[in-house]
Amino acid sequence: MIGGSQPASNAVVAGLAGLALVALVTTSILSISDEPRLLTRSTVHVALLGYAAALCLFMRAAPPDWEVRTVLGSSMRWLWTWACVAFLLHVACAFHFVHGWSHDHAFEQTRRESGVGEGLWVNYLFMLAWAGDVAWWWISSMSYARRPRGIDRALHGFLLFIAFNATVVFEAGAVRWAGLIGFVALAVMFCRRRMASMTRQ
Repeated sequence: MIGGSQPASNAVVAGLAGLALVALVTTSILSISDEPRLLTRSTVHVALLGYAAALCLFMRAAPPDWEVRTVLGSSMRWLWTWACVAFLLHVACAFHFVHGWSHDHAFEQTRRESGVGEGLWVNYLFMLAWAGDVAWWWISSMSYARRPRGIDRALHGFLLFIAFNATVVFEAGAVRWAGLIGFVALAVMFCRRRMASMTRQ
C-alpha cells in the first residue's frame, strides 16, 4: 500500500501548513479591517476549494485508488480530509466569532438569511455527513472502496446541493461568480468523463 509514514507525514505537514497560512493571512488582514467574520469566510472558502479539487481527483480514480493503494488514492484521501478539517474550522469560527456559541443565535440568523431557521439542521447534517465519510475512509478503506455507488451519489448530491446554495444562491459578487464557474467546470469534467467511459465500453 502506498502512503507509508513518510508520505503520510508529508501530507500532515502540508495540510497543517496550509491551514496555518490561511489563519496567518486572515489574522493579518483582521488587524487592519476589524472584520471578525473574515476567518469564518476564509476557512469555508478553503474547504470548498478543497472539495472541488478532491472531486476532480475522484473523477480520475480507479478501484485501487479508493483502496488507497496508490499515490493518487493517498492524495485523494488526504485532500478530502483536509477540506473537511477546514470546514470544521469554519463551523467553529462561525460559532465563536458570529454566534457566541449560541445555537439559538445561529438558528435566528439562518432564519433571517434563508427564511427557514430549520435550515441550520441541514448545515449540521452536512458537517456530520462529510466528517462521517472521511472517518469511514480512514477506518476501513476496503469497505469504503466497495460500498454501493448509490451511497456516493446520495452523499455528493447532498453536499453539492448545499455547496451550490452556499456559494451561488445565498452569495453575491465574486463568490457567486466563482461558484458558478466552479460548478460549470465540474459539470463539464463529469460529462467528459462519462462520455469517455461510455465510449470505452
